[in-house]
Amino acid sequence: MIVDPDKVAAIIKEVAETEIAPRFGKLKAGEIDTKSGPNDFVTQADRAAEAALKRAFADIYPDVGFIGEEGAAADPSILDALHGDGAFWIVDPLDGTRNFVQQRDEFATIVALVVDGVTRAGWIYAIPDKTSAIASHGEGATWNGNALAPLRENTGVMSGYRAIGNLAEPWNTEMAPKLRAGLVTQSARCAAYAYIHLLTGKKDFALYSRCSPWDHAAGVLMLGEIGGRAAYLDENTPYRPVATQGRPLLVTGSEHGFTRVAGVLQS
Repeated sequence: MIVDPDKVAAIIKEVAETEIAPRFGKLKAGEIDTKSGPNDFVTQADRAAEAALKRAFADIYPDVGFIGEEGAAADPSILDALHGDGAFWIVDPLDGTRNFVQQRDEFATIVALVVDGVTRAGWIYAIPDKTSAIASHGEGATWNGNALAPLRENTGVMSGYRAIGNLAEPWNTEMAPKLRAGLVTQSARCAAYAYIHLLTGKKDFALYSRCSPWDHAAGVLMLGEIGGRAAYLDENTPYRPVATQGRPLLVTGSEHGFTRVAGVLQS
C-alpha cells in the first residue's frame, strides 16, 4: 500500500496542534482520568486527538483499519487483527500522557502503518519541539526534514532507558542486576522521545518489558532504517508490531550497540 508520508505528517501535526498543544497546562480535573493504575493517565486530549486522527485517516485512506491506544483500552480484542493480514493505522494519540499531565515537555503523537504484519511507515511528532521523525520501509528515516545517517560506534559507556517493571522471570532476576551494574540507565517516561534520542545518538539503547504496538512500531522501523536493531532477548527474535508483556525487548540505534548491550545483559 502506498501513502504520502508528508500528507500523513501534516494531518498528525494539525491534530496535535489543535487537540493537544492548546490543552497543555490547562487541563481541568474532570478532563483527567486513569486506566490500569494511578499513573496510567488518559485525558481529554488523548481522546479528542484519537477521534480526530481516526476521522482524518478514514477520509483519505478509507480501506485502512484503525487501532488506537484508547480504542484498545476500551476493547483489547481489536489488537487481534494485527496477527493477520490487512492494513492498519496504529496510533498513540498522546504518548507521554503522564508527562503531559505533570507539565513535563516530552510528549508526542506516534503513528505507524502496518500492512500484513509488517510496519511500512512511521511518524513521531514531538509536540513541544514541533518536529517530526518520519520513516518509510526501505527508504530511510528523517528528523526535522533531514535524512538520518547510521550512527557512529560508541566505544565508551553505553547509556539508555529502562522500562522493566513488567519483566517476567527468570529475566527480571537475571537481567536487572546486570542492567544496573554494567550500564547507565534512566527511567523511560516517553517512548517517543526515547526513540528520538536513539535516532539522534543521544542514547544508545532502551530495554522494555511491556510492548504495545502504538509505542514501538514506528520507532523500531526508524531505527532499522539507520542500521539499528530491535529484538526480544529471551528468544532472539525480531520485534513484530503486536502486543507483548513480560519479555525483554532491546532496541538500539546500531548493530554494534545491540551486540554490546545484549552481551552485558546475557553474560
